[in-house]
Amino acid sequence: MRITWACLWMGVLGVSTATNLNNLPGEAAADAQPFQQDAQPFQQDAQPFQQDSQPFQQDAQPFQQDAQPFQQDVQSFQQDAQPFQQDAQLAKDNEKNQTEGGAVRPSPGTSAARPRDCADHLIRGSTTSGIYEVYPFTCTCSQPVKVWCDMETDGGGWTVFLNRQKQTTQENFNRTWAEYKEGFGNLSGEYYLGNEFLYKLTARQDFAFRLDLEYQTSGNKYYTYSNVRVDNEASRYRLTSHGHSSGTVSSNCFHLGYYGFTTYDNYNVNSIGNCSSAIG
Repeated sequence: MRITWACLWMGVLGVSTATNLNNLPGEAAADAQPFQQDAQPFQQDAQPFQQDSQPFQQDAQPFQQDAQPFQQDVQSFQQDAQPFQQDAQLAKDNEKNQTEGGAVRPSPGTSAARPRDCADHLIRGSTTSGIYEVYPFTCTCSQPVKVWCDMETDGGGWTVFLNRQKQTTQENFNRTWAEYKEGFGNLSGEYYLGNEFLYKLTARQDFAFRLDLEYQTSGNKYYTYSNVRVDNEASRYRLTSHGHSSGTVSSNCFHLGYYGFTTYDNYNVNSIGNCSSAIG
């Protein structure tokens, strides 16, 4: 503080003295000389403080230069943390804003840093059904997964994990446990996204499950379950729901939470006969 004050005071004094001497004639100039002489000791006393401050200023420069990489690293960490902060806020919002009768959607106007499902794409303004890329897993380094998004049925935002339809060449759905785990088929036709995908997708929050059926005699039917999750492989990818159900198909057709997923080479239903082995 002393060095800063002395420099400031000298600067003001020097400007003031020079201006007065140039404007004072004759005796007035002579009268001003004693004041100028009185000021010289203060100017001389201030010089050591100025000289002493130079080493401190020079020593401070390396610390300022060394601090720059740390400032840049802090900025990088702050930028990397933004997606996780947004995801944390989104998870809180989802607990208060679960939509019945459709896929769970974030609060209006909010979305994850990267679209995690078709509901996120809907919030971002996508309204056309088609193939989209999603990042359903928690790891930020994960690769995107291509899925078919239904943006029209019941408000849109549905991630379609299974599609079977009539076509010239039918997809074989009588597959092994390993194939159903990883998924198979073509998104433009018949396919199954895979049980491991469904487990990781629904692990972070509850989803609504919708099943659409087309009958030759009675037309289109559907059934929905709210608050649905798919368990991990150790639990045989069991599909559970702790919400309500509704639709135009009898609920007796579906038994959620009772049995694990079943294939012809891994039977997990407590009944006589293996339907998956017999009819696929």
